[in-house]
Amino acid sequence: MFWSGNRLNTEKRILVPNHPNTAIDCASLVLTIGSEVYITPNSENDSKVKRILTVEEPQFIIPKGQFALLITEEEVHVPNQNIAFISFKAKYKYKGLINVSGFHVDPGWRGKLTFSVYNAGPSDVVLEKGNPFALIWYADLDQNGITNGDYSSNNYVKKDKPITTISSDKITDMTGDIFSPFKLKKDIDDLKEKYHKEIIDIRKEVHAIEGKLLIRTGLLIFTFISLVFIMIRILMK
Repeated sequence: MFWSGNRLNTEKRILVPNHPNTAIDCASLVLTIGSEVYITPNSENDSKVKRILTVEEPQFIIPKGQFALLITEEEVHVPNQNIAFISFKAKYKYKGLINVSGFHVDPGWRGKLTFSVYNAGPSDVVLEKGNPFALIWYADLDQNGITNGDYSSNNYVKKDKPITTISSDKITDMTGDIFSPFKLKKDIDDLKEKYHKEIIDIRKEVHAIEGKLLIRTGLLIFTFISLVFIMIRILMK
């Protein structure tokens, strides 16, 4: 059974222990964008490492056709007897952002959540540190996991170290060329522009050559006619 907003409010200090003021949206907790972000490069000049968001520079852009890794500000805890489900807010989906990472959080999880998103929309998306971005729902597991009255000895739980940062491994996994429709369109447009300029330059050269040929042809004809007149005069004498 999924938890209600009232139960989330009661258990909030356990679920997000370092963020007691976390907002509740109906039957979910609201998670915000943290201080780290990684965006796949849109050009050779773009950074190829993660960016640290600050109070002075809290905003960032996910260009259309590019991927991004976003980490939550909140460190989330999923008790052993629960499982959680995650998604980001609908208003970002309407902008074209697609969640390409997981949709659940395992029992026993502790740490921040990392979202991998893709901007499939027609425009760049501007986001900011602290923006309410994602939602997390909690649900109870069945009673089969109970041993000695609780879930503390449940073997089927997450036991990894808490994640608090966007790791270099995640960034490495996203390096390489992104052949998005927008990048392909840009490459095609660049090629069209390049070849259009080359065709114009070739036409100019052809016209210049034609002009030179006309001048030289005219000179040859003039020279030939002059020689004919000279020969006629010589013969008439």
